[in-house]
Amino acid sequence: MTSKYPTLELIGVKLVQNENGQRQLPHQPLTDADFHSWRIGKHTKGRVGQPGQIFLTEQNFEIVLVDTKPLSFKDRHTVTPMGRFTKEQVMPELITALEQEYQAMKH
Repeated sequence: MTSKYPTLELIGVKLVQNENGQRQLPHQPLTDADFHSWRIGKHTKGRVGQPGQIFLTEQNFEIVLVDTKPLSFKDRHTVTPMGRFTKEQVMPELITALEQEYQAMKH
């Protein structure tokens, strides 16, 4: 049997850089389609932190973590694996706004 590894679904929004090189959202207001899911994979580097943490996709897109959800090991292939976690965070105001928009869309 294959050895199991921890799985977790990550909800995030892709970041873009403005002309000054600062990270920002691609547009506002965000829609439900802007929130995407990734998962921790077998070879994921780094550790999941808290909302506001930046992680990279396998294609090196920067994503800001908004929320996490449990993901059973058997369902892991239904969600795209992410690349690696960074130790970087977005500005606190940005994550507060993102969390509010995400919570509003969930209801």
